[in-house]
Amino acid sequence: MGVDGSKLSFRQKQEQTEVLMQQNAEIAKRLSQEYAAHKKKPGTMINQIGKNIFEHMKFKNNDSANRNQIKLIEVEGVTYEIIDFISQGGFGEVYRARTRNKNRVVAIKIMKNMPDIREEIQNEINFLRLIKKVPIENHPIINYYGSQFTKENIHIAMELASCDLVAFWSAHMTHLDPENRFLLGITVIVYVLRALTFLEQLNIIHGDIKPQNFVIVSHNDSFYVKLIDFGTVEKMDTSRAQITVDATKAHTIFFASPEFLRRDSNHVIARHLHKKSDAWAAGVMFYILFFERLPWTDQFDYENFCNDPSAKDIFVPRKGGYKLIIELLLKKNPDERASAKATLKQMIAHPALCDIIKSLNDSLCLVDDTCRMKVPNDVRKEIGK
Repeated sequence: MGVDGSKLSFRQKQEQTEVLMQQNAEIAKRLSQEYAAHKKKPGTMINQIGKNIFEHMKFKNNDSANRNQIKLIEVEGVTYEIIDFISQGGFGEVYRARTRNKNRVVAIKIMKNMPDIREEIQNEINFLRLIKKVPIENHPIINYYGSQFTKENIHIAMELASCDLVAFWSAHMTHLDPENRFLLGITVIVYVLRALTFLEQLNIIHGDIKPQNFVIVSHNDSFYVKLIDFGTVEKMDTSRAQITVDATKAHTIFFASPEFLRRDSNHVIARHLHKKSDAWAAGVMFYILFFERLPWTDQFDYENFCNDPSAKDIFVPRKGGYKLIIELLLKKNPDERASAKATLKQMIAHPALCDIIKSLNDSLCLVDDTCRMKVPNDVRKEIGK
C-alpha cells in the first residue's frame, strides 16, 4: 500500500475508534453505570456459569470412573488411568484420564502413528512445548503435559476442557436475558481476542480459527477461553505482512480469509496468509455465533465474494450491539482490517465497556496481559528458525 493508502487507512481506524460500539451502546452504558453503582456485577453471572460447568465436570468425572474399565497409558514417565471416551476427530480419539499419583484429570489424545500425519503432529507438539516458556498467567493456549510415540500410536496429554465454544454457546446463551447475553458475548469476544493477540505477539498465524478450536476450561467458580489445534500454524517474517503457503494447506472454507481463497489472473488459487487472517476468521466466527447464520448463502457465494474486486465489505446487522466490533475484523482488504490486538485495545479503552472489562479482570483473568507480554529471547529465536 502506498503513502496515500496508509493515511487513508489510519483515518479510517481513527473513525472506527470513535464510533466503536455506538450501535446499541445504551445496554453497555447502562450496565457500566449499574456496575459503578454496585447494582449489578457482571462477574456474578460469569461466576455462576463457571460454577455450573465445574459441578458438571465433577459429576462426569465421578460417574464415569465407576462405569468404565480402567486402562493405563504412560506419557513421558507419568502413568494415566483412562476414565472414559470424550470425542473422536479426524486424526484420533480423545479420552478423559487421571494421573495415578496426583489425581489430576487430563485429556489424552490417541492417534495412529502414521507417516502422513507424524510431521504435523510433531510440529504441533514442538509449538506447544515452546509457548509454555512464555510467562503468562492463565495461559490462553491449552496446557500441554507431554507426549509419547509408540510403534502403533501417538499419545498426547493435555489440559482437560469442559467443551468447545459451540457447545458452550448453545448451552448458555439461549437462556439469558438481553443484558446478560450482551455480557457473555463481550466476555467471549475479549478472551478470543486475547488468545489471538498472544499469537500476534509471537508473529504466528494459527490458520484454522473457528469455534471448534476454542475450548472452555473450568476452574472452580470461573472458566477460561483457550485455543487448541496448532497443526496449521505458520511463522510470519516480521518484515512482511503476507506469506504464500502450499496450495494443499488445510483450512475450513468459510473461515479462510479472502486473501487465502483469491485466484490469480490465470484462475489459479495462490494461497496467501496475512498477519490479520486469523482476525478475519474471528470476525466470521463472531458473526455466526451472534446472528446464527453465515454471512454468505453458500460456498459458491463466498468464493465469488473473495474473487470479486468490486465486492463490498460484509454488512453486519445491528442486533446485539456488536456490529462495529465485527466490522473491524471483517474488512475484505487485510490492510484495512483491524488486528486482534488493535480491536481488543479499542474495546478496553471504550467508556461504555471499560467497567465491564475491569470486572472480567477480577472475575476471570486479565484481558490485556497478552498486549503487554514479554517474549523471551530464546522463544523468539526458536520461532524464527
